[in-house]
Amino acid sequence: MNAASPLPLELQDVTCVFGTGARQVTALDSASLELHPGELVAVMGPSGSGKSTLLNVAGLLLRPTSGRVLIEGVDTADFSARRAAQARRKHLGFVFQDFNLVSTLTVGENVTLPLELDGESPSRCRELADAALSEVGLDGAGFADRYPEEISGGQAQRVAIARALIGPRRVLLADEPTGALDTATGEDVMNALRARIDAGASGLLVTHEPRFAAWADRVVMVRDGRLSEPGAPQAARPGQEEK
Repeated sequence: MNAASPLPLELQDVTCVFGTGARQVTALDSASLELHPGELVAVMGPSGSGKSTLLNVAGLLLRPTSGRVLIEGVDTADFSARRAAQARRKHLGFVFQDFNLVSTLTVGENVTLPLELDGESPSRCRELADAALSEVGLDGAGFADRYPEEISGGQAQRVAIARALIGPRRVLLADEPTGALDTATGEDVMNALRARIDAGASGLLVTHEPRFAAWADRVVMVRDGRLSEPGAPQAARPGQEEK
């Protein structure tokens, strides 16, 4: 790793073991992964293979049994709970299948929530919210003032993407973000996600759907806690024409 240009996210030989004795389970087994700027990595595997554990470790929600997690080149091994939370607000954004928007907050307030927790001024928050919503195609008049119950599922997921990557955060961790959407709406969400990655963000996308994994630059398979990458080259992703 180049010290002058640290990777947004790096997992080095990470192992996660739960339980003891006969009930001991190895959820991740010496897993290593590098995430580069402008790169979307799809994570696939059967249920119980370790995908969620991988995402939780990458998002500093779960401390590994051994190995290292580096954020922008910084080893997080000794992070307190408070510092891990600060790192998530500044560097890591989550997108979940069920959107996780706060129903009592407007769209704009949902998007800027991480910034407000860090003490950003209201005027700056509104400016950044408008820019983030515009980047995911939600820049209609008054859209930021609507509430989650007033927008569609596809719009809600794009709001979640805007919230995940607002401000300085450039790493997106997406857990089945299209799972609750129909195919056409899922494609719209993937378009918005792909645009943010192409603009310089980085992303880990957990998905069961090969058609959505095709939007990624790389596919990582997880089975019994071990990571592997298929040897065949990636097919052109949807919307990418052959030149």
